[in-house]
Amino acid sequence: MRAILRPLSTPTVFSPIETIVSVFVLATLAYLHILSGFKHSSFFASSYPPALRPAYARLTNGEWVAVTKHDWLEAWKHPGASLDALELQQVVFTLDDKSSSANALDASAVSQHLVSQVPSLSGKAYSSICHVPGVNASETACFTSVSEPGAASTLTLSFKPGMREDWLGALKREQTIVVDGVKYDVDAGKRHESIGEMKSGKWVAYALSALVLRFWELTKKADSLDILVVLTGYILMHVTFLRLFLSSRALGSNFWLSTGIFSSAIVSFLFTLPLCRSLDIPLDPIALTEALPFLVCTVGFDKPLRLARAVMAHPHMLKPQEDGRMKSAGSVILEALDRVGNVILRDYALEIAVLFVGVNSRVGGLKEFCAVAALALAMDCVMTFTLYTAVLTIMVEVRRIKKVRDMSRSREGSVTAITANGTAVRGVLSRANSRKDVGPVDTPKNLSQRATNSVIGVKGSLLKDSSAMREVENPMARLKLLLIASFLTLHILNFTTTLTPATANARHQRHPMRSVAEHVPAPRVDITSAAISSVLSNLAVSHTITLDSTAPAEIIVKVAPPIYVRAIPPAAPASSNANTGEAIENFMSSWSSLVGDPVVSKWIVALLAVSVALNGYLLKGIAAGSGLAAMRAVRSQGVRFRSRARSVVKISDELEEQEEHSPAPVVFMASAAPAIAPPAPVPVPAPAPAPVAPPHSSVLSRPLNLETVDRMLQDRLPIRSPVMVEPTTPETPNVEPVEIRSLAECVNIFENGPRPVANSLKMLNDEEVILLSQTGKIAPYALEKMLGDYERAVRIRRALISRASRTKTLETSLIPMKDYNYSIVMGACCENVIGYLPLPLGVAGPLKIDGLMYPIPMATAEGTLVASASRGCKALNAGGGVTTVLTSDGMTRGPAIDFPSIVRAAEAMAWIESAEGYQIIKDAFESTSRFARLQKIKCALAGRTLFVRFATRTGDAMGMNMISKATEKALEVLGHEYPEMVVLALSGNYCTDKKPAAINWIEGRGKSIVAEAVIPGKVVKSVLKTTVESLCNVNTKKNLVGSAMAGSVGGFNAHAANILTAVFLATGQDPAQNVESSNCITLMEPTNNGEDLLMTVSMPCIEVGTVGGGTILEAQGAVLDLLGVRGAHPTNPGQNAQQLARIVAAAVMAGELSLMSALAAGHLVRAHLAHNRSQLNTPATSRPQTPGPESATQHFQLPSPVAGGSHATAPYVVEAH
Repeated sequence: MRAILRPLSTPTVFSPIETIVSVFVLATLAYLHILSGFKHSSFFASSYPPALRPAYARLTNGEWVAVTKHDWLEAWKHPGASLDALELQQVVFTLDDKSSSANALDASAVSQHLVSQVPSLSGKAYSSICHVPGVNASETACFTSVSEPGAASTLTLSFKPGMREDWLGALKREQTIVVDGVKYDVDAGKRHESIGEMKSGKWVAYALSALVLRFWELTKKADSLDILVVLTGYILMHVTFLRLFLSSRALGSNFWLSTGIFSSAIVSFLFTLPLCRSLDIPLDPIALTEALPFLVCTVGFDKPLRLARAVMAHPHMLKPQEDGRMKSAGSVILEALDRVGNVILRDYALEIAVLFVGVNSRVGGLKEFCAVAALALAMDCVMTFTLYTAVLTIMVEVRRIKKVRDMSRSREGSVTAITANGTAVRGVLSRANSRKDVGPVDTPKNLSQRATNSVIGVKGSLLKDSSAMREVENPMARLKLLLIASFLTLHILNFTTTLTPATANARHQRHPMRSVAEHVPAPRVDITSAAISSVLSNLAVSHTITLDSTAPAEIIVKVAPPIYVRAIPPAAPASSNANTGEAIENFMSSWSSLVGDPVVSKWIVALLAVSVALNGYLLKGIAAGSGLAAMRAVRSQGVRFRSRARSVVKISDELEEQEEHSPAPVVFMASAAPAIAPPAPVPVPAPAPAPVAPPHSSVLSRPLNLETVDRMLQDRLPIRSPVMVEPTTPETPNVEPVEIRSLAECVNIFENGPRPVANSLKMLNDEEVILLSQTGKIAPYALEKMLGDYERAVRIRRALISRASRTKTLETSLIPMKDYNYSIVMGACCENVIGYLPLPLGVAGPLKIDGLMYPIPMATAEGTLVASASRGCKALNAGGGVTTVLTSDGMTRGPAIDFPSIVRAAEAMAWIESAEGYQIIKDAFESTSRFARLQKIKCALAGRTLFVRFATRTGDAMGMNMISKATEKALEVLGHEYPEMVVLALSGNYCTDKKPAAINWIEGRGKSIVAEAVIPGKVVKSVLKTTVESLCNVNTKKNLVGSAMAGSVGGFNAHAANILTAVFLATGQDPAQNVESSNCITLMEPTNNGEDLLMTVSMPCIEVGTVGGGTILEAQGAVLDLLGVRGAHPTNPGQNAQQLARIVAAAVMAGELSLMSALAAGHLVRAHLAHNRSQLNTPATSRPQTPGPESATQHFQLPSPVAGGSHATAPYVVEAH
């Protein structure tokens, strides 16, 4: 179990702040995901149809009475002298939501327009189809009514029976009407706002009301036993919360421990819901409300409390170790995990196993609940060993700081007198007495304190009782396991059905509450509303005025649902500062919408409050612990903190050899990382004793001291030419002469000896095998296959090549060949192997990349390169490290295909780019590998030749072999569609591989990485020895203008290829691909008001892999192990290769920054003279042994410039032909 818990908890306990912030950011994203799902869920959709039905009213004896539709139809179909039928249609004019006009809406103009200018679909004017009160149409006008101007205005029109739909269809067809510059949009009906469109807290209120209403309807239909079970669950849930608070108080925490445990549970629940959605576990809000108390009781808080108890009981939580050092908080947490972690993990496993029985029970509702509970338990387990351990780490640190502050305060009053010489005399509280354990003293408490302690317990009671802190088997864990099993048994045997389809799920089924049989009809138009009743009153008055003996005594009215028209007034003229005001308004609106969410805003406020309080408390603790009196108080109580100062190495004026052997003191930090004992100095015999100044504390990395370099160069002048030495080769070791059989005997053994043939060749010595190979019996390239011994094959091949060459030096050369695993080379990396070449391997950094520290391995023979990159890493780390983004990932292959004519070539190009053709090619392409995933295809036509550029993901492999195989398959499918085509070349240089090409620079190839970093201005001055302004100027003139003047393609950098190739060689990449991989543009600009430097590098075609190729070699694989990216990623194919590309881009940035700084400060030549042109490293001039063409070579001694203005002679060879 420790192998599981340690890797999970170690990063969190040593980086607690980063862990908490990261988890809460992810929890916020999960909350937004859940929020979006709930807001767009059909559960909260309205159960009632939004449309209204017409209402019918009859005027009888001066009063309006509601009637049925049948009554109105009878009056229409059978008109009588005493009854008149008509229809009323209201048109409601409202201002547009986006309109900022504060004036009242006056609908008189548009009303006149509708009455006079809008005919019906049959072409009749409104005056001919309207209802005219009375019988004399010539004397009485149509009945219309317009309300007073306001926020909304209503126009009421009257129609003869059956004519309203004709005119209304014409109005809806208009859609838009413009009257007096005001635009009117016609709607078919009032637009109902959905919950997804609601803002602020409106949707929360709506959701809560909908949840309560639906829960209440289900409660009315539920059985009494179900209600009792759910009520019992809620009571147990609150008892669980109360027990959490009481247990936390007993451990000495009133608020923070319980809050941390509860926050961990909430975060795990937030992560559980999206996981349930992704795993297709049905979630129902009603079922969740019923299952929530059982879920809380199932998860419980006993396991976090057990871990907290183990941490508080740790002997070194507040006390130092025997050596006086405080054990780091992270180590305390890890040791507590070692003690109780296995039990906690066992309890989680048992509970999840029991829940899996319920998942497989096939009981509706119970199955879903058990699946959610099992997933919640698994996520709570992960949060307990990550987020919760980080919270415990901070609590331990805070308690230590509080302890230091309390001890420092108690020490301030302990000095009772001072002698004449200034010595403090302590009174009763002596050092010996202070070290003794003082038991708790019962102080008198007032009545409120006694009542509080009796109700909620004494704070820290478990800390005072050592026996209670001993880890014993908790019966609650076993009881909870029994409760879970009983709960499952009751539901499986159908004794209770709280969570079964017969209750919660069947009542709702994630659809509207009401079924078709009990569907509630749409409501009618309310004739008692103010808008309708006033119109009906006016109609009654007009009818009474025009009433005569021949007029009908009663009227019956059909009141149709209103039509809504939005009025959009013309925009007001913009003022001179409208753009600025609008921009500010837009920004404030967007920010308000971001933080306007009721839950997110509370999260932000709570986190800010906690951050301020915690930082203030920590600062006070640091201030209390930094003074001399406080430190004395701490030491007297036996608590010791190690200094946080960084270790330093002083660069003295002595030779480098003496510097390297002089040990420097190193001081380690206390609580940020595990305690590490300083290494014991290795005694090195000195040639002569010399007084050495004590080393001072400085920075951990050794900066380049240019003054010291100049002084060392001047002391070593003049530079003398080294003595000419002839190259020598090691003599062949003395071996006893071996008898060599004749060629016939050797051939006979080879052809007729035991099989396989390797057994026959074992009977021959090396010289006899060489003889067979020289006579053509054994091909030199097949020696490994024939011999079966790789090292012997290499040795024999070296002899064959050496004896056939003119120099005859290879057989005894210094090229190593022993102790190498040639089995992984054969058939994969190289042919005709004669040995291997050692290359110096250095490490720059470490460099912080995306929050993690990585060493930068570099294989190079160029001096100063690793040192320069290390200086760049130091500067980048001072600014927080490098941030990288991956913009694309796709290896390319571009075959060339010939067609009989340009017409057929264009047709093939169009077919490939069509959706059908692309899908056919994609399916064939991806069928060749489970990692090849086609991203895009780009085609280009040159005459009758079609070039097709395939771009695909290749997992963690660099991918040239994978994409070549897939491209062949795709071309085979293309050949079925166009049999006349001819594939000229699988690679038509349209890829483009190992050649400079603009298409790689523009489209990208491999991994496209952009890296960014901010370097503080003081670091630019102190570490890089230059200024931000100078760096930006040199970068613009050199990397941008200079490269543009040279017509460069992707070469807008200082020396990206230098760093990239060194990393490529160290990690087993293809060094020839540095041609396109080193395409890079370096940009620098001042930021933060010109104080700091913002630097980016963009590398669109980094071609790397962590599988296959040179990565299979043992040394290169070990370097990839150092970076943590060896092989294929176990869960996310391609992630290791992408991470290696990020490391390459970050390393290039470090090299770019250091070189540009050296150029800006003028230090480049001096640094190279110090590190790359030393007298010991300059090889002697020699005559080559290899014979060459006759040429006259003259040696001239030319003066070479050196520091200090003096000159020395250096050999320059000039060939005269």
